Amino acid sequence: MPRGLSLRARLAGLCALTGVVTLGCTHAAPMRVRFAEIGEGALAGFTGAEPLIVEFEPGDTLPVNLDISGDGFELRPLHPALELVATKRCYLRISADGMQLVLDPEDFDSAPSQPGTFRVGFGAARGQPAKVDVVITAPRR
Repeated sequence: MPRGLSLRARLAGLCALTGVVTLGCTHAAPMRVRFAEIGEGALAGFTGAEPLIVEFEPGDTLPVNLDISGDGFELRPLHPALELVATKRCYLRISADGMQLVLDPEDFDSAPSQPGTFRVGFGAARGQPAKVDVVITAPRR
């Protein structure tokens, strides 16, 4: 056997290098953009294979498309003008695993202290018209 590293050491090094390369390929670096710059071409080059992190500044407004329909009902007015307004700097990560909203981009991989909720309800109270409630609360960290 030639001098230098043993066959076992060379194989172990090759396995470690293969593991690092494989890990690097499966977790593409996210693309990060400012929400206000999306309409100005900030998504040029985005393939969708990598996660997308959108940064919001206080005052940024996001139009909301609400569409509810089904047998016997439709929403009126159709597509009402609704907006979400960012009240703090926050970050939205969109990936194959879903969407996450955090105040600090270092928190994306931490578990929320309170889970998010989604609730749809139908209610009626004496003397008032019946109503439908749709309530969405994002997870809190």
